Amino acid sequence: MKTQNRSYALSFLHGDLPLVARTVSPQEVVLLDWAEQAEKGRFRGKVGTVTALSLHPQGQLVAVAGEQDRVEVWNAAESRQVAAFDGKVSGLRFSPDGRLLLLGQPGRLVAWDWEAGQNAWSLEEKSFQNPALLDCHGPQLLWTAMGAGNLLVVDLQAGQVVHRWDTRDEFMAVAFHPDGKRVAAAINTVRSPLLHQFVMLRVGEDLPTREFPIPFMSVSVAVSPGGGTVATGDARGVQLWDFASGAPEGRLAPRAETKVKDFGTVEVASAFLVATLRFADAGKGLVSDGDVFCHWELSEKKATFQYPS
Repeated sequence: MKTQNRSYALSFLHGDLPLVARTVSPQEVVLLDWAEQAEKGRFRGKVGTVTALSLHPQGQLVAVAGEQDRVEVWNAAESRQVAAFDGKVSGLRFSPDGRLLLLGQPGRLVAWDWEAGQNAWSLEEKSFQNPALLDCHGPQLLWTAMGAGNLLVVDLQAGQVVHRWDTRDEFMAVAFHPDGKRVAAAINTVRSPLLHQFVMLRVGEDLPTREFPIPFMSVSVAVSPGGGTVATGDARGVQLWDFASGAPEGRLAPRAETKVKDFGTVEVASAFLVATLRFADAGKGLVSDGDVFCHWELSEKKATFQYPS
């Protein structure tokens, strides 16, 4: 699948429901239920090429940002636009209660009350010029930008910074630990000859509580509900790691065999740049999205559902 001249879809995984919103063309978005293995809606907004999207907690609404410097909120099932915001936005995230849509702009974060059509609060961080990385857990929000050396924890209601990490490293992916008290991150680091690392940070503390090297630059990260397994997404698929030791537990990637003249059979991974992933099924499964969406059964390390099939 070619999307925005890239070999992967932009997508957003719902935190609780078996839903993913993903691009199927540069301008078209589909809402997919992976448990029912069925589409729940499809729409084409007026934002141009989609550059970011987010699913509402209730699961029917999808927010999209695009190259036309515009954000739209759509009822995917009815293919109906319900709200719009004009401005350059590179990252989106609905608050857990669905009231606010967090808009990551160059050097600025806006909490937009999309139903009222007004801003609730805003923050500035001049160094955050690249695409925004956002994640929510309860009343708190993670905010950084891809490649930035700073990571902020923000109070969602007050719009105030609760904690910040200032490093020489580059944050490439961030996500709250399921306990909401820690933060998982994939970074490019200058502190080690091993360029890429996983780190675990505790809100309120400056130094990592856990870190180990990973061989490839990762652009997505997740921690299992029990905290024992870390998943990172990169250009080879999904890598699984034992949290305690940092030892690899395996790799997940759709694979195909192809005949290459004079070289025999070569196994080729079809997944490319897994930019979205999370654990599912109480930690027994995992969902990821790259050039194809996959629902994985971890015990067998195989995909039980793929889209497109």
